[in-house]
Amino acid sequence: MPIPQKNSKFFSFLFAIIATTSSFSQSNNLSNNQIEIHTAIKIIVGDTGFSEIEAIAIQNGYIIKTGNLSELQKWYPQSKIIKHKGVMYPGLIDAHCHFLAYCKGSTELNVYGANSPEKIAKLAKKFSKKTKRTWVVGRGWDQNLWGKDFPNSAQLKNAGNKPVCLSRVDGHAVWVNDIALQQLNLNWDTLIYGGEIIKDSQGKPTGIFIDNAADWIKSFIPPVDEKTLEKSVVKHAKDCYKYGLTTLDEAGLELNEIQFIDRLQKENKLPMRFYTMLSANENSLKAIVTHNLPRSERLTCHSMKIYFDGALGSRGALLKNQYCDRHDHFGLRLIKPEEFNLYSSILLQQNFQVCVHAIGDSANALVLKSFKQLIPEGYDARWRIEHAQIVDPRDQQIFSQRSIIPSVQPTHATSDASWANDRLCADGKQRVYGGKLYDPKTGAYAYQSLLKSSGILALGTDFPVEAINPFATFYSATERKDLSGTLASPFKPEQALTRKQAFLGMTLWAAYANREDQVKGSLEEGKYADFIILNHDILSVETDKLKKTKVKKTFIGGRRVY
Repeated sequence: MPIPQKNSKFFSFLFAIIATTSSFSQSNNLSNNQIEIHTAIKIIVGDTGFSEIEAIAIQNGYIIKTGNLSELQKWYPQSKIIKHKGVMYPGLIDAHCHFLAYCKGSTELNVYGANSPEKIAKLAKKFSKKTKRTWVVGRGWDQNLWGKDFPNSAQLKNAGNKPVCLSRVDGHAVWVNDIALQQLNLNWDTLIYGGEIIKDSQGKPTGIFIDNAADWIKSFIPPVDEKTLEKSVVKHAKDCYKYGLTTLDEAGLELNEIQFIDRLQKENKLPMRFYTMLSANENSLKAIVTHNLPRSERLTCHSMKIYFDGALGSRGALLKNQYCDRHDHFGLRLIKPEEFNLYSSILLQQNFQVCVHAIGDSANALVLKSFKQLIPEGYDARWRIEHAQIVDPRDQQIFSQRSIIPSVQPTHATSDASWANDRLCADGKQRVYGGKLYDPKTGAYAYQSLLKSSGILALGTDFPVEAINPFATFYSATERKDLSGTLASPFKPEQALTRKQAFLGMTLWAAYANREDQVKGSLEEGKYADFIILNHDILSVETDKLKKTKVKKTFIGGRRVY
């Protein structure tokens, strides 16, 4: 189907330099042609029929045949037989995470779980003495742990003599101390589209900056050096293998960061596979239209991440109704309409996926309606809405009308359960069918409803915002409770996924959302030999034992990495 073009000088220039996209590399990733036959107590293929087989034959990192062990031995009599004491599954795909941010965070101050500003100040002071960086940089504070109000710069007065910048747990706000405010010496009356500088009654900055204003502050902080980051990446990739992750969907990277990952992979320092989303900016667009992007069988880049709104926890999610706990505030739109349309149109022309961060019901409605208008009917776009956290049931039907996939993170539901309803309320202005009040809570964290609307659901962790453990994702999705047992009762249990649905969301459906289902997501012939061995069958084990799921082995391309 022909893709419509926009009439503008800018588009004409870009389209003039478009070339044919290079094909996906299928080079071998093992050093020899030896065939190995792997068998286990049970092998779950991971196809939609949930087939079970006895063995898989592997050569050069690919599955070349599946079936009965005796049959495979006849086919390949010289092969090496490897028997696993456990249940074999396809390798897990984290459909939305921030691995590099996780690795950077390991070199920075961690204040996750700190229940008071005073405790955070003490942690910052202690960290200040040992870090070589000129700034104390960290992440993880959450005002919901000690109250509803944001902290302020004065509460970090005992944090040492260095400027301090701490990101909120969701990454959509930063909290700085007075030393940082003085050192930056910026014009605090600057208007930032899609950002907010929180000020006191005197008009002075309180030290809290939201969304694009937070990015503005971060741009002045010296980054971690590449050598330190490389050590952290190599070290913490092992955390992923430990949990059976074989592909990571990096949700928003600069071109140089993708090139950094590509270098480490080529130097055989990083076996992990990556599906990368380019951050939305002019530099990324230029790389896309000139086809100046790295690509290999361990690294794909055919998508762009666009932030449409902020997060519910920092009141940046764009809502149809005002926030219950902040009068006349509806959240933030982070990108201008004309800019969003420009990016989407260029990416459509390039056959790139558009992956949009949308959390609030207003943001999701605007994105879905824009997608419906732009995506040609019948075109296999597989454009994604990252989070789709609150979606008006009236808007959910658009998913099925075009090739649009919700990419959600079930642990957000269980993490937000204690305070989410305090943000969302009906205000009497919006009516639905039958004259009833529209209540945004009906479409919040509604994963079963989204699945029925779209037919596909990709599941991720969003680590380091949440825990890296994909089995916490599985548990939250199916039980609607958290793995740690904080929730006494399930949160919106009617929206729970079945175990098979959750499993597909972490494997085959996630691969489909990545446009990689021909090579990933199930243990079928012709696909990568990415698989894991678990201590029990998560599709049938008792709920109590589900909490004790352990990965015994992880293989990527037939190579054991854990």
